[in-house]
Amino acid sequence: MNILFIGKYPPIEGGTASAAYWRHKELLKHGINFEIVTCILNDSDYCIPKYNNNENVHVLSERISWHIPYSQLYAEQLISLALKIAKNKEFDAVEGSYLFPYGFAAFVVAKILVKPLILRHAGSDLHRIISAGQFDDVVREMTSNAKVIVTYRDCEDVWRRIDKNARLYFTERYVPNASFFYDDGKGQNAVFLGKITEKWNRNQFDYFLSGLKERKYYGAIRVYSNNYTVSAFKDYFEKQGFIVKPYSFIDPEDVPSVLKNAKYVLLSEIPSGILEESNLFSEAVKCGCEVICAGKHHMPKIAYDEYIQQQIKIYKETVS
Repeated sequence: MNILFIGKYPPIEGGTASAAYWRHKELLKHGINFEIVTCILNDSDYCIPKYNNNENVHVLSERISWHIPYSQLYAEQLISLALKIAKNKEFDAVEGSYLFPYGFAAFVVAKILVKPLILRHAGSDLHRIISAGQFDDVVREMTSNAKVIVTYRDCEDVWRRIDKNARLYFTERYVPNASFFYDDGKGQNAVFLGKITEKWNRNQFDYFLSGLKERKYYGAIRVYSNNYTVSAFKDYFEKQGFIVKPYSFIDPEDVPSVLKNAKYVLLSEIPSGILEESNLFSEAVKCGCEVICAGKHHMPKIAYDEYIQQQIKIYKETVS
């Protein structure tokens, strides 16, 4: 089957995009094909700089002409590009991954093409944007039109408050593929993969430091991130006698090799008020790393094969 996917995807950095990448890579083996529409500006701090898009990945990356101050009209651009692609290819369903602007764009496109709609969410979009109540009416409309809403058991109450009749499909958030993420016994570095924002709790640095000292690690810390995050690590850790080695964001395909060469992974805690899990936590554990994190994370409760079967069932139920 062919799916028109509108959502977070590399070259966007982050867990939602990375999970989609690994999911699509496996589902392709099962005859589920994706045409991907996403958006991130070339000069964005959250863009993977050396990512080589496949021909099925369509990225809106150039700034539009001036319209309204600070507006890039992302939803409108996503809709327009998706409709253009649909003129030359027949799709069985439209999927929106991350509710705004992607899920909303997918909702409009599915309406126009008269195709079933799949909605996926992450943590911050559901628990921050939705909880604010500013988009209640449009979210209810999106929900009522979705053939399937891919969600998790701990998010059921949120969806039921939005629409008690929402067609929810419960799955595991993410399970690493053991063919890529495994321990080969070479780990020796300390690494950080991710990003620091203005809201990032800087007290986590103290926790990282105490964790490394407790384990008697005084080697270099490899930071795979943007300039802002690298600078923050340098400002803190170089005063403590550590060397910080800077690297840019890397594409998902390169993450297993980084983790297999790491002994310690410094992991951000999940922000308060968001029900979510870290992809990187489970990937790091699978690669034999010891995770140093101020917050609690949990391993997936199911095996990889079962996770993939859950994903396949989503598409089969959508197009049936």
